[in-house]
Amino acid sequence: MTFPDTGQAIDQVLTRLRSYADTDTPWHAKKMFIGGSYFGGDEILNASNMAAGVYQNHNALYAGRVFPGLVEIEQEIISMLLNLYNAPPSAIGSLTGGGTESLLLAVMSALNRAKSMGKQGPFDVIIPESAHPGFDKAAHLMGLNAIRLTSSDAYRADIEQIKASIGPNAIFLAASAPSFPFGITDPVDELAIIAKKHRLWLHVDACHGGFVLPFANQLGYAIPDFDFSVDGVTSLSVDLHKLGYANKGASALLLADVKNEKYQRYTFDNWPGGRYSTMGLMGSRSAGGMASAWAMMQILGQTGYREIVSEILTARDRLINGLTDIQGIRVLGNPDAYLIAFSSDTADIMALSEGMLSKGWLTGHLTRPKAIHLFLDRENVTSISEFLEDLSDTMVEVSMGRWSATSVDADYSR
Repeated sequence: MTFPDTGQAIDQVLTRLRSYADTDTPWHAKKMFIGGSYFGGDEILNASNMAAGVYQNHNALYAGRVFPGLVEIEQEIISMLLNLYNAPPSAIGSLTGGGTESLLLAVMSALNRAKSMGKQGPFDVIIPESAHPGFDKAAHLMGLNAIRLTSSDAYRADIEQIKASIGPNAIFLAASAPSFPFGITDPVDELAIIAKKHRLWLHVDACHGGFVLPFANQLGYAIPDFDFSVDGVTSLSVDLHKLGYANKGASALLLADVKNEKYQRYTFDNWPGGRYSTMGLMGSRSAGGMASAWAMMQILGQTGYREIVSEILTARDRLINGLTDIQGIRVLGNPDAYLIAFSSDTADIMALSEGMLSKGWLTGHLTRPKAIHLFLDRENVTSISEFLEDLSDTMVEVSMGRWSATSVDADYSR
């Protein structure tokens, strides 16, 4: 397509735009367990979009110079998050454009701190098998050695593996609360002991659990300690655009000690434009996601989030119980949040996925071990009974040879 020479009417352009959207898979649906977008219901979605629109055209980079209201919004969000995650008085935080940016900044801060301590590279970053690839991306971009560990029978960080992997050049240790593949939280309390002993930067990736685990704990669920209540946690990241229901992209990186802020911040003034100083990787960016995050936290409050989390976790428990009742199905580990993976010892799990897809169910996949991966949100919690019925029927169909496996579709790329 060439760049149009003359402009077109907005109705014509929108018609074409909608025609493209019509070819896409819906971003949320009752039979869609693949995640990536987060639907809290029409009322929440409309409120989130309206709030984002108030600041959609404001450039967050200039907040400190010309948008004092935007500065106040960010400070209030950070204050609420620090309180939610039991941060000490010395803690500080900043908003980022997404979870990967938060992880990159955490690794960068650890690198800068190590250099300031006079340590010499090449430096090692210790990454449990189920941790997010953003840690590896950060290591790649910064010339660090990513030591990604092997699988654990508990589907979480293995303490003995981690101890054995720490050498003199280790500077960073990653933890998940919970991990994306298995929905299981790492033993952060044990990792913190290791991190303190070896002076490692311990980062807790709570991007998936940040708006689930605290409220699940308030509801009486047995949730592993994962936040700043654990002595030794250096930083924590949380995505507000996941089950916080803010518009994308809104994430936060929180630091236990304001003294570490200097390792995250980049400042430059050797050019004609004056002092350039940012806490994040991005420069210009819309403040819409930030405004949306602030609004949703005000609108829902802890009571609203507790109600949503209760709804989702009740459905999760129904789903897990239903899965274990189906002969041949095995849930991987004991999920803490809304992410569930299951496999089978008697059926080809990918053949099972093909059969479920034919019935309209869109799920994710894992490769180690081969498994079906489910993401629960408010819309698909209403379809648990139907999903289990179809799964039971499809297990029979697979045993009869009706479905065969295709290649494992576990692609998460662009």
